[in-house]
Amino acid sequence: MIRIVLTALFSALPVAAFAQQAEPKYFKFEPSATFSTLGISYTIAMMVSFLAVGWYAKSRVSTSDDYFAAGRSFGGISNGLAMSSNYMSLATFLGFTALLWRMQYYLIAITLSFLGGFVLISIAMAPALRRWGKYTSMQFIGERFGHTAKIVAVLCMIFLAQLYLIGQMKGTGNVFQVMFHWDYTTGMVVGGLVVTAYVTIGGMYGMSYNQTLQAVIMGLALIIPTAIILWNIGAGPASVFPPFGYGSLVPEMEKALPSYFDPFLTVNGTVPMSLKFHIGIILSIAFGTIGLPHIAMRYFTAPSIRNAKISTLWGAFFVGLIFFTTFAVGFAAKLYSVNVLNNQMGLQVQPKEADLLLVVMSQAFTPTWIAALPIAGALAAGFSTIAGLLMVIGTGIGHDIYSTISPNADDKKKVKMGYLFTALGGLATILLALDPPDFLLTSVIWAFVVAASTFTPVLILGIWWKGANKLGAIAGLLVGGVSSGWLWFSKGVFFGFPLVQAGPVGNLVTGIFTVGAAWFTVVVVSLLTGGEKDEKILREVDRIHGWRNYDPKRYSSNTFAIVTAAIALLLMIWSAMPDPAYKKKAELPAQPTITVAAVAQHQ
Repeated sequence: MIRIVLTALFSALPVAAFAQQAEPKYFKFEPSATFSTLGISYTIAMMVSFLAVGWYAKSRVSTSDDYFAAGRSFGGISNGLAMSSNYMSLATFLGFTALLWRMQYYLIAITLSFLGGFVLISIAMAPALRRWGKYTSMQFIGERFGHTAKIVAVLCMIFLAQLYLIGQMKGTGNVFQVMFHWDYTTGMVVGGLVVTAYVTIGGMYGMSYNQTLQAVIMGLALIIPTAIILWNIGAGPASVFPPFGYGSLVPEMEKALPSYFDPFLTVNGTVPMSLKFHIGIILSIAFGTIGLPHIAMRYFTAPSIRNAKISTLWGAFFVGLIFFTTFAVGFAAKLYSVNVLNNQMGLQVQPKEADLLLVVMSQAFTPTWIAALPIAGALAAGFSTIAGLLMVIGTGIGHDIYSTISPNADDKKKVKMGYLFTALGGLATILLALDPPDFLLTSVIWAFVVAASTFTPVLILGIWWKGANKLGAIAGLLVGGVSSGWLWFSKGVFFGFPLVQAGPVGNLVTGIFTVGAAWFTVVVVSLLTGGEKDEKILREVDRIHGWRNYDPKRYSSNTFAIVTAAIALLLMIWSAMPDPAYKKKAELPAQPTITVAAVAQHQ
């Protein structure tokens, strides 16, 4: 009966899908002809649908409000779905499971940081930006701090967007290459052109409709296979809700790998993690989420302040649903990979295939037509993020910069510039992704650090402190951008002090220094240059907080600024101090790393 109920909840999936558990064996990703055919069929159907939606949306575009803000017509749930889809990428859908498999439980901090970022947005930023209006966070920076600050912000945005975009384009090409044996270039170009086409044609309407659809595809493509996987490895009826469906397997994991639940140990209990590592993750991810310009764009599509808040909360819910489900996948994969050393069961996963854990597990426990669904979900995730970033480039250059150069341009001209620069942004990204450098495999991580260190301090201080002025904002953007770039290329070494020694993900720790440096700079430079004196701007700060009257004392206290700057300075100093966690080995006995060689020993 339970199985019948479960199958009904999952769109009448065949009972056999929940009953096909095989005898213990080793699993390896080997896409069959049927798998590839189904995956290609799903992909073609999606791309045709996305293009059709973009073409339909074109009929709704007549003004700049339509093209850049979807007529400010998206309600809470639909905007929340689009926001979550915009936020999640190929790295989320596939790469995160690989990190969970390798790095273990401490990565729950990343998930909580994602959600924390959305909560902070709903409280500290979304209402003010939506009340202010317009289309982008760069435009807000321009009107709050002047044209020069806007130009610097747009340049930061282009750099940040390209970090994200090229990584997503490369991931799209790799999916086609690995899954379907397509040439990398062919897959990347086809995928890139499809996204560029429907975003350019339909503008924010086309992007938003498609992102809503893509969120649904991602959810189904992740939740359905995960539920079946968890059921087959013994999770029981709780499998119906995968985000927490692995709970019954916790005792088995505690027995198989006791160090798994230690937040300060990772990689099978062999690598110590410190408090600094966790703080760095929280600052980089939570503050990075606040600063991502393609996420901020979603506030302006809401019809009201209330809807902007509701959209953000719904977005957090959908993001949490996806991320906690990916955690369940990583948990299940880790349990099976550990068990290869315990009872001859397990996964045979090569390092280069770690991103395919969901597909590997789906192949092992689900029918082929379900196992191919994650491919559709992964590509939908990649397309949605690419679309959001292309839209912010088109808006940032085609509207924000063009309006500065040609302030008297009519509305139709601005829309044409939006079309032009959205298309050019897509084509430029495709060209750059033809031969991308290797470091772009971790470009999403870097993008979060850049966003946290540039946009977030300027936006938060610009909204909540009247004393922030244009010189402080410009200096903060430059210091945050340069320091985050410098520390990345120097691999976290600051004047001989190692800020991080834990690999690509560990570079999130550099956010402690770079966020602190940017925040400190905005405050100190603003104070030293006399703060903001333009009454028009000061009145605008009151207005975006919902006040109908002007009071020069509101949001003008230097105490807030000085206290936060002091905290930022202390964080910078702390980040440069030696970390004892990296100078000693874990006290727990080292456990063998799960590799193909280890598996072979038990065959």
